[in-house]
Amino acid sequence: MATKISIELLIMVLNNVKSTQDLYSSLLVNRFWCKVTIPILWEIPFGHECRMGYIELRKRALCIRTYISCMDTQARTLLTQNGFDLSSSPPQVTFDYPSFVHKFVINHLVYFISIYSPLIIPQQITGSDQDNNNNENYYEIVIDKSRILFCEICKLIINRCEFLDCFKLVGVNLCYEKYYLSYSDSIGSILKLPGAPNVFKKLESFTSMVGKNEPIHLLYESLALICDNILNMNLEFKSYSQMQLFAKLINAQKRLENLSIVARSNLDFNSFLWAIIGQKESLRSLYLKLVSFYHFEVKSSPIGQFISLQDFYIEDCSGLYRSGSLFFASSLTQLSSFHFRQKCREYPQEFIKKIIEAANINLKNIRLDLISAIPYDIFSAILKYCSKITELTLHILCSEQVILILNNNFNELRKFSFGCGKRFDIDKLLCQMVENVPESIETIEIKMGIFSSDSLKNFFKEWCRKGGGGTKKIIVKCKDRRGLFTLSE
Repeated sequence: MATKISIELLIMVLNNVKSTQDLYSSLLVNRFWCKVTIPILWEIPFGHECRMGYIELRKRALCIRTYISCMDTQARTLLTQNGFDLSSSPPQVTFDYPSFVHKFVINHLVYFISIYSPLIIPQQITGSDQDNNNNENYYEIVIDKSRILFCEICKLIINRCEFLDCFKLVGVNLCYEKYYLSYSDSIGSILKLPGAPNVFKKLESFTSMVGKNEPIHLLYESLALICDNILNMNLEFKSYSQMQLFAKLINAQKRLENLSIVARSNLDFNSFLWAIIGQKESLRSLYLKLVSFYHFEVKSSPIGQFISLQDFYIEDCSGLYRSGSLFFASSLTQLSSFHFRQKCREYPQEFIKKIIEAANINLKNIRLDLISAIPYDIFSAILKYCSKITELTLHILCSEQVILILNNNFNELRKFSFGCGKRFDIDKLLCQMVENVPESIETIEIKMGIFSSDSLKNFFKEWCRKGGGGTKKIIVKCKDRRGLFTLSE
């Protein structure tokens, strides 16, 4: 006799299935499994990602056919009057599919409509002598009429679903750009649709990476008025007006936890940075790329402390040597993970050092991706303040610095990654390392030149012996493979 599984347990299992194909397979088990799987499949009908071939995209685009079947008589009549052939979408459905939507990815809807619309709009313009012109005119008509289908699907989802917890607005490939531009006004006014404020009120995750598209920017202003409980934001912008709208949206939030920003460095970010500081009590992770601190000014009142911020990733930002940025660095007292990446050779030593000093023993993971050697001040700060470090990644160290780290009583260090310069004996370094490597280290990752197999073998043997037989791993990254020993050696 088959064992019955509770609906709660089955939902937990299927919610953790990542493969769409596996979810489709679960539909075929029995009616009970089908009834549980359908809401999970249609929670995000347009998919998280569209990195697939055209054939697969065409299959996924059939969800548009299902949505048309879910439309009421008025919407179907509107589509028919605009030339859509709805014979493949009869007004009969087993489930109320739009009601299951909780995650809405706009760019994917653009993909699917652009693929499906030509299939249901008959090509009425013909003529053997003007095929090229006819095709061009036909697709201009398709793009224009697809706007109507886009609006009706947005209305359908807003009217039927109870809430949206994830909303993504990402740019599209060049071949779909005409469709995207055609829908700009409709996208910008989505929150003006009847019922939209209630549906978006529970929004928890928002992503926007669409650049300078002024009609869409109206959406951000509406979001700031409606949504105040967003937990995760992933924002990319290229204009000052767009940045100001995002600043208002950030200011409106009560419990923002994760914020990712990619921007241009030549903007005045003063008000935007203060919007970020306004979230200092709830923010847990912060990613900043190409953000400028040049115009950042500290007000009469102090910044205070980011009491919840644990992960800070900063990449290719400018103006970090100015006094305002140093006050900002001093406020990051609770950091446990700090990743700094910069492509130019000159980088803000004082800013990095301030962060290390402020976070102190709270720092567990440090990664400095720099293209030049680690300065003495930064290196000394790590040795002095980061006694509880568990993962450390530093590029271009000298052999003396490597040994100093191993000798610094980092008793909780589990992973150590470093790169070596070219002008020293790597075999000798391996011999010195094995004498000083802490027992706690489980993984060593080295970017270095040529060394002998005997040195590596002896290092590994002694390291494992000192480590009490625990799991040990060494990762060697070598660009120059000339003379590198063979695997058998």
